[in-house]
Amino acid sequence: MTIPRDSGRPSRIARAFARLAISQPLGSILLALAIASPLAAHADADPENLASELDRTKSELAQTRDELALTREALATLSRKVDALESARPAAASSESTGATARLAPVNADNPAVSFVVDTIGYSNSRAEPFEFRANDGVGFELQSAELFVSAPVDPFLRAYGVFAASTLEGFDVEEAALVTTGLPWNLGVKGGRFFADVGRLSHFHPEMLPFVDRPPSIDRMVGGESQAEGAELSWLAPLPFFAQLTLGAYNRVGAERIEEPDEFGLPFGTRSFSELTYLARPLFYFDVTDSFGVEFGGTGLFIPRDHERALYGLDVTLRHQPGTRGFYQGTTFGVEWMWNDERFADVNEVIDPETGLVLIDDEGNPVLASERFGRNGGYAYFETFLPRGFSFGGRFDYSEAVAGAPDRLRTTSAFLTWMPSEFHRLRLQFDNFQSDDAIDQRYTLQWTAFIGSHSHGFQNRAR
Repeated sequence: MTIPRDSGRPSRIARAFARLAISQPLGSILLALAIASPLAAHADADPENLASELDRTKSELAQTRDELALTREALATLSRKVDALESARPAAASSESTGATARLAPVNADNPAVSFVVDTIGYSNSRAEPFEFRANDGVGFELQSAELFVSAPVDPFLRAYGVFAASTLEGFDVEEAALVTTGLPWNLGVKGGRFFADVGRLSHFHPEMLPFVDRPPSIDRMVGGESQAEGAELSWLAPLPFFAQLTLGAYNRVGAERIEEPDEFGLPFGTRSFSELTYLARPLFYFDVTDSFGVEFGGTGLFIPRDHERALYGLDVTLRHQPGTRGFYQGTTFGVEWMWNDERFADVNEVIDPETGLVLIDDEGNPVLASERFGRNGGYAYFETFLPRGFSFGGRFDYSEAVAGAPDRLRTTSAFLTWMPSEFHRLRLQFDNFQSDDAIDQRYTLQWTAFIGSHSHGFQNRAR
């Protein structure tokens, strides 16, 4: 028995899908049309097979309708979350404009941000006698730094911060206590008080923020340890498509080991004139060469004008490769800095009587000493490669000369391995080989550092 074909009227299958399409969403209509086409082409097939096919299609359409309902519900939930975020955005922007600092997250003026750092080391020297850069013999432990940092905005135009530190070798000290402007026009900023002057690449880093256990010996010699200073700095961020900053400063002295003692009246300034102050000029530039490669370079000029007492020049270059991948290799930082110091030191050489060939003696019986100018140089180069799970490793080479007296050339080769179990916890193992003109020393150091609270150094800590 055959089923007569009625070419003038739609088939029963086509009429059924038409009714379904009217009651379904657009997605169901398209699906129904896609399925109805082959069914209409086989309208002369067995009616029982067609009925079975129709039931199966209805079941699939019902399942599609349920899935569309779930999708609508998910979209509605997401829309509500977006609306909530949009409504909260003005409040967040307001808090950022009043509380943001270069070093810390936004804070409330009545609730200053507080952080604390414990940086301790254990070391072992191969020589059983003191070496220039380690006062203790053999093995020992040392509190390298215990640092308390406090910061808060004073008003919409000013913020204040202080750094209070204690260590085994230097005792307790107010490392920094400064005021920083936040609302000057033309991208200008002024800092005043006691702070680390913007000298070179690493001399203004706090010890726990260095990529190695200790500060490079060349910085200790050329700068005088940390670039601690008391004075004022003016910085200008140039309106260019890349990072360009110029810093100008005026200070009493620069270098933690060069801070002068008060005069006989107990005054820290004494009779110092403007020509006896230390002046700084430092340009700094940063470029993104590619999406994964950046270059930073800067220069340093440090001067004491009176009688050309001191002139320190420095150049530093830092290269960073950060591929932004999830592979084993996470990036590498390479840095190099070189410094030239020309300085006149008072009372360093005994005066010889040209007639007798003997040392001249003053009225009190002490040798007469004369001043002398010394020109010395030094610098370092290092690299650090970053790996997954908080691991990194690197090496450093440092060369330096004593700034006065005999050159006493010191060459230091170092290798270090760092592991950060978390953002606030770090372990570092470092090996150093020291070789001077008359001594050799090897040292193993284990550094253990913990951070409590917010402690970030802004642009200077960008992957080191």
